[in-house]
Amino acid sequence: MSGRLFFLLGPPSTVVLVLILLRDVFAVFGLYHLGFCLVLPLLVNQVGRRLSWAAHLERLGLKSRNPGRDLGLGLGLAVALGGGTLLAFELLGGVFLANQDVAGTLEAWGAGPQRHTALIWFMTLVNGPAEELYWRGFVHREFDADVRPGPTIAVIAAAYASYHAVTVHLLVGRAVVAGLFLVAIWIAGLGWGWLRLKTGSVWPPLLGHAGAVLGYMLVARPYLDS
Repeated sequence: MSGRLFFLLGPPSTVVLVLILLRDVFAVFGLYHLGFCLVLPLLVNQVGRRLSWAAHLERLGLKSRNPGRDLGLGLGLAVALGGGTLLAFELLGGVFLANQDVAGTLEAWGAGPQRHTALIWFMTLVNGPAEELYWRGFVHREFDADVRPGPTIAVIAAAYASYHAVTVHLLVGRAVVAGLFLVAIWIAGLGWGWLRLKTGSVWPPLLGHAGAVLGYMLVARPYLDS
């Protein structure tokens, strides 16, 4: 049980501690996205359990039983979530991001103007896929979410969403707005967990998450250039 709790609580704790103590978003990328989300599952499955590469991919949900359906669903979800994110910020961005110095906060986290391009590319290409491979791929199977769905998917979504309570609050500067974002992110995690359960594949949540990230990075780009 202690190992499974580490899988659940270690990543969000790392994100928060690194941002508070090191104030370096690229250290977060290295430790959380690459270390926890990509390398840790590989070590657990292939080094610890001595699973084959094919078995590792199967446990992560990457070996789809119906690839046409899952890729089509994922791409449709990516378009819907990306477009929905752009529309939401078009309508409510003045409320969510009013007078917020996003670029200044990122510079305090070691992502000044000279690193904006690297930040944008990493977030767009790596953030969503890495997080889904971990939370809806690796952790979903470690906690037997297919056997005990409901509460298990809710807990995994809560762990995934938890660190955003800190990161979003620091970016937007208002607790109420950060709370709304946190609820939205938790609901998204529930939806992605449900998709993983129903399809048996990580591809729909992975592509959907990637589309959502692309949407909010397009929203954030003008704030980075300002």
